[in-house]
Amino acid sequence: MEYTKRHDKDFNIKIGRIITMLRSRMGMTQKELGDKMGTSFQQVQKYECGDNGLSVSRFAQICKIFEISPSAFLDETGNNYIHDNQMIEIINAIYKMPPHERNFIYKIIRALH
Repeated sequence: MEYTKRHDKDFNIKIGRIITMLRSRMGMTQKELGDKMGTSFQQVQKYECGDNGLSVSRFAQICKIFEISPSAFLDETGNNYIHDNQMIEIINAIYKMPPHERNFIYKIIRALH
């Protein structure tokens, strides 16, 4: 496969969507994330839109902020749900539930399959 600038942009967009999902899941604004990173919300916006790529040190910093390992973060790039606003909303709602309610939802989903 030939390496292209388009490949870079596509990858940056995937990374940006994961950042958006994780930030939203934590109930954090772009400004709050920027403050934690020591940068502006505009820079966070550029990361989330895929306009700017992350350096390795920024990537490590973001993983630390979101309490996710780099490998788990990168595993998210293959998930289709990060591109689906409805699924993001469902996942965010589930994360906000107490464990016993989350377990109940899990049992319902298992029963449906």
